[in-house]
Amino acid sequence: MMNKKQLWKWHSWLGLYSGLVICILSFTGALAVFKVEIDHSLNKELFYVTPQEKVGNINQYIYAILDTYPEHNGYIVEPAEAVDRSWKVSFRLKEEGRNIAKEVFFNPYNGEVVGERDMYKTVSFFIRNIHVRLFDHWYGRQWVGLAGVCMLISLAVSIPLYFDFTKKQKFGKVRTKRSRQKWADLHKFIGLATIVFHLIIAITGAWLGLQPKIQKPLMGDRPGIYKPTEFPLSKSEDNRTAIDFIHLQTQVKKEFPELTSLKIKSSADGSRTVSVFGNIPRMPYERQTNFVVFDKGDLSLVYKLDLRKTGIGSHIFYMQEALHFGDFWGIGLKVIYCFLGLIGGFLGISGFFVYYKRTEKKRVQKYPLLTTSNIIYGFTLGSVLIMLLIAYSSITFGADYPTSTITTPAFYGLICIYILYRLIRYFKTKNLNHINS
Repeated sequence: MMNKKQLWKWHSWLGLYSGLVICILSFTGALAVFKVEIDHSLNKELFYVTPQEKVGNINQYIYAILDTYPEHNGYIVEPAEAVDRSWKVSFRLKEEGRNIAKEVFFNPYNGEVVGERDMYKTVSFFIRNIHVRLFDHWYGRQWVGLAGVCMLISLAVSIPLYFDFTKKQKFGKVRTKRSRQKWADLHKFIGLATIVFHLIIAITGAWLGLQPKIQKPLMGDRPGIYKPTEFPLSKSEDNRTAIDFIHLQTQVKKEFPELTSLKIKSSADGSRTVSVFGNIPRMPYERQTNFVVFDKGDLSLVYKLDLRKTGIGSHIFYMQEALHFGDFWGIGLKVIYCFLGLIGGFLGISGFFVYYKRTEKKRVQKYPLLTTSNIIYGFTLGSVLIMLLIAYSSITFGADYPTSTITTPAFYGLICIYILYRLIRYFKTKNLNHINS
């Protein structure tokens, strides 16, 4: 009995303290699954063109764009994936003292620049950034990772409790006499039915969040990365060395025919190489981690990473992000991930409801407005309004503005206020005990 009580206590407190973050991550994760589709729908004029009979001089079009921004230091080219798609050239530079990630889209048939933008001001960047790091550039990613650890422990301790519960009550039989009872049963049954999915999300989310801090000490560099050993050119010469992109695509097709969704990255470190990253369709690996490296001069093969031919360690490493976002097996799997992500948010809210309903009578006697429904509605409405404010600020002013003025100060400010509150409570209790004694 004591063991079960202890498990319930762990599950409850972990859920309460990490539940706010997990709810936000569940709903933003459901949105992040479709960030590419959302981006394309909102910006059709950038991504889509009218097909014509013959593609124009791609090399000329690309270098005309790069010549317009001579201050760039290295660039990436993304070829069209279909006959009705544009090509994209992206690079980083400074504009008015601010770092931007410039993306320039052009029509491959006539070279017309159909639009350009700062990637940091896009809806897709906001969606990913709010989910991956809560829009905090200090330790946001690590806070998300710790929330994943809390979620993992909470799920692990709930497994024996859930199975013990189903011994006493038939699985799926929801009691409806009292609202707290109904929500508690729904929380338990739905949690048990989706526990495998949420364990995968918790494990991969914890790793992806903490990876920047723990990867190097635990395992060193990413598996299979290419590190050049020869640098025949200066950095400026390397950056100016031309590439025949059409010939390069032919070489990629020859050396790695399954590679799709190409991303071509030109070296700027003097190694005189060009790397082409891409996906192998329907393989559960992180996007664009398979790649080939060519010499810029004669486009001879320098290095190739085909994850299918690597060891189990590389497979596990590169599966983490794919399993977390479900973006490797078409739109059907994305819909499933989105639905299950929304269920994760429901489990967080239903857990709050059960806890606050159980403590409602005592709380409302002291604070009449703090009913369970008011707390839930207030949290939901407040979270939506804050995320809309962050989204508007991000898209209008760039990622730096909401990070430095909204999320980072508010996040760490609330932590400091909570610590101060707990210290005051601690010393008040200590003094009271001292007086009574």
